[in-house]
Amino acid sequence: MTYRVKLRFRAPLHVGFMDTAYELSDTLIHSDTIFSALICSLALLYGKDCTDELLRALVEGKTRLLISSAFPSVGNVHFFPRPKGEDFGLSKNSLSSSSQFKKLKAVRFVDEDVLFKRAQVSLEDVRGQFLTKDREALKEEPFLIIERPRVSVNRYDSSSNLFYFAEVHFNENAGLWFYLSVDADIEKEILSALKLLSEEGFGGDRTYGFGTFDFELEQTTVPNSGNRYLLISVCVPNTAEIEAVPEKVLNYDLVHRTGYVHMSDRRVKKVLAFAEGSVFKKPIEGAILDVSPEGFEQQYGHRVFRYARAFMLPYEGGD
Repeated sequence: MTYRVKLRFRAPLHVGFMDTAYELSDTLIHSDTIFSALICSLALLYGKDCTDELLRALVEGKTRLLISSAFPSVGNVHFFPRPKGEDFGLSKNSLSSSSQFKKLKAVRFVDEDVLFKRAQVSLEDVRGQFLTKDREALKEEPFLIIERPRVSVNRYDSSSNLFYFAEVHFNENAGLWFYLSVDADIEKEILSALKLLSEEGFGGDRTYGFGTFDFELEQTTVPNSGNRYLLISVCVPNTAEIEAVPEKVLNYDLVHRTGYVHMSDRRVKKVLAFAEGSVFKKPIEGAILDVSPEGFEQQYGHRVFRYARAFMLPYEGGD
């Protein structure tokens, strides 16, 4: 079953993407972060043995769980990452000034009608990071990033240090959404974990209630025709397909994925992955990677995995 999961946040969100850079927060949630959060919630609900068994089935391909990254939505308008290199015909209008070129270059997200129905657009349809024909939906910014001052106190000498912490505040009708495609044999467990996750929250400062959300599940079908494939998750090709990747990729960005293991001070192995918005001529599968730190299993009794499966959607690309 494939669902569109719509998130409406009850509190601010902080999703870090650079160590110790608390003044920065991402405005999307990567697919590997969603997977990790679901697995941690699953372990709280069902325990270690059930979680290990499910992870083993996923890694060995005995069951299927596909997750996209979470992108902005406003009302009923759902945005996707802008395909790398795609201009939707706007550059043919001979951008006459550097300001117009910069306006087009700033677009990060494109709505469904523009991407999959090839709705005709103009520069007037560009609203900051967004390209959409629905100008009513973006009369105001869907979210606001606030840098709030905080003070840390050294426990040894009581010296203080001022720093800034970024908080993403969503408007009442705005939030994030992602695709969740899951086999029937694990659907109950995954949806239960999602329910718990809505109370636990995404990102940093969850002890203060940050990242908690309400969610809505909508059964859906994904686009199934087009001459190109848009990656809407982070992805690392599996061993069997690495050599063929240069023949399949058209335009791409890369992103480093790292961080600390939940409930520990150990850092996972760093991964270089294809980023959302990368464009391929043919689909790839991706992998679930073992990123356990050296000696981690002996110390904590389990291994650590990073979700890097490809969630790809066909679409009709331009020239």
